[in-house]
Amino acid sequence: MRLARPRIISETRPLVEERRPPASRLRPHSWLSEESAALYRSVQESGEPFGLYLSSNAEAKVREHAVKEAPKHLEVMGFLLGEVRSWQGFQYSVARDVVTTQLRSSASKVRFDPDAFPKLFVGLDGSGFEYVLVGWYHSHPGHTCFLSRTDLDTQRRIFNQPYHSALVIDPVNKDIKAFRLVPGGYEEVSFAIFTPSSSTGAKRVKRRRLKVEPVLGC
Repeated sequence: MRLARPRIISETRPLVEERRPPASRLRPHSWLSEESAALYRSVQESGEPFGLYLSSNAEAKVREHAVKEAPKHLEVMGFLLGEVRSWQGFQYSVARDVVTTQLRSSASKVRFDPDAFPKLFVGLDGSGFEYVLVGWYHSHPGHTCFLSRTDLDTQRRIFNQPYHSALVIDPVNKDIKAFRLVPGGYEEVSFAIFTPSSSTGAKRVKRRRLKVEPVLGC
């Protein structure tokens, strides 16, 4: 027998805290397309929060993961860990870190290796701060950034809250975009990279947010 898949049997939903968005060394990603860069500038000029704030540490992990597997034309994926906040009537997400595990992937498909779920949960428990899953990331090596039919199905089934983002990265064409669900489909969501500081730090309290019961299969 082996671990076939995890089953979440309880979950703690945190309150959305009113807090000013991160502002420490805020910058656009260097791989933004002209269209995405225009979206960044538009949000920056409006003074409204970006939909997603990605820490420089999390960004580096996502990019390095995608670049590492790009020569083999393999997709990668993982979870975005962080918090959900609001400011002056606008809700936004902060992704402070990422976690992943062994994958079963090809040039067009990727999923977690079922046998590697224990390692994934160790990574989640070892994050070192209180978190929620604010989304996921995956790569499209050489295929540009969009949500495929399978990606969209995943988003609708698992990451269907307003604060959930899908970060898609193409390490071959050096492109990156974030998306979220909207009625009838999905749209690009603005995001910015920030360098963490003491004023934007998460609560350093280790607390399991998910109680997981393994489901065994033959």
